[in-house]
Amino acid sequence: MQETRCEVCTENISKYRCPRCAVRTCSLPCVKAHKNNNECNGLRDKTAYVTIKDFSEGNLLNDYRFLEEVDRKADNVARHIRRKHKPGTPHHLKFLMRMARQRQTTLSLLPYVFTKRKQNSTMFSTRDKEILWHIEWIFAQNNIKYYDKRVSENMVLRNILEKYIDPEMGDPVKKQRLKNYVSAGFKNIQIFMKVEKRSAKSVRYHRLNLQQSMKENLCGKYLVEYPTLYVILSDYCQEFPVQGEVQTETSGVSSSDSETDSSSSDEDSSSESDNSSGGEDSNNKHQISPEWSEGDIVTENKLQVCKQDENVQEKKLVNYVNEERLEGDKMDTMTNENKK
Repeated sequence: MQETRCEVCTENISKYRCPRCAVRTCSLPCVKAHKNNNECNGLRDKTAYVTIKDFSEGNLLNDYRFLEEVDRKADNVARHIRRKHKPGTPHHLKFLMRMARQRQTTLSLLPYVFTKRKQNSTMFSTRDKEILWHIEWIFAQNNIKYYDKRVSENMVLRNILEKYIDPEMGDPVKKQRLKNYVSAGFKNIQIFMKVEKRSAKSVRYHRLNLQQSMKENLCGKYLVEYPTLYVILSDYCQEFPVQGEVQTETSGVSSSDSETDSSSSDEDSSSESDNSSGGEDSNNKHQISPEWSEGDIVTENKLQVCKQDENVQEKKLVNYVNEERLEGDKMDTMTNENKK
């Protein structure tokens, strides 16, 4: 058997052969040089074409192993998808929703494909018997968002917010970005949470208490995944209508409107009585009897108009019938003349 030399250095006898391009080499430096020069990765091309003349049992075995590998990877992907996206809600999330319901908080979870579902880190601590909330803070005046992960439901809302806007305990970087909030202080700051399941035209908010815990603030609220809290300066609170306060204001306006309507109706009745007692009104043609109302007069006028329309229609119908008779008489005379 004739010995072949290395195709890279052409000095030593070859010891290795590249599985991909079948180049013969003698040492590791020659192998590396071959890969760099020819941009070869050294992996066998499992789908390379082999003629029938050169096809051997080794090629048949390689094809069989290749098909087995493809089938194994396809099965692994299918199992991964079934494991990651199981139909229905997992048991630990159902337990979390049940614990929230015991605290009179309705928690709704989205499908896994949503970003909010992936970001949510809310969990129930079985050791401490409390919910650890994922909180989103929105500082609306600066258009800045921050997230807190696994905050205890027993923490007071003011204490959670201290690391952002407290002059002494806050983070220096965050305080620099939130200068106006730090200078305003907690007295001039209010916390709002959007009311869910409302149309875009009637957006309302819950006003939260800084001196109460998260558990107390979320009692009786409806949440989607986790609470999103708006930190608002007092000068901009009118841009966030509160659900209960808006209803009371509208009811007050409606009551005042009803009072003004009643007063105006009293004035109108008094003025009508004055005009009727004087007897000098020129529009006494349509006097209103005490048993009638304005609505009755309107309906009577409508009936009169309808009767007039009916009379007009009857006259049109009579004219049409007369015209038809005249045309019929003309046709009869013409036929008689032709016969003669």
